[in-house]
Amino acid sequence: MVKSRFLKLTCPRCQNNQTIFGKACLEIKCIKCNYLLNKSGGGKTKIRAKIKEVLWK
Repeated sequence: MVKSRFLKLTCPRCQNNQTIFGKACLEIKCIKCNYLLNKSGGGKTKIRAKIKEVLWK
């Protein structure tokens, strides 16, 4: 059973799609507009954008 997943997010500012790891330890910004998509929080990352799709189950 795999508990970590890749997530496809949609940036709330520019609607750009970007893929991140569900337990990312770094803060990831949008490639186009530099919006902060997540905040690292120990275990799972705190998502600040809309999750469009879960890529790996």
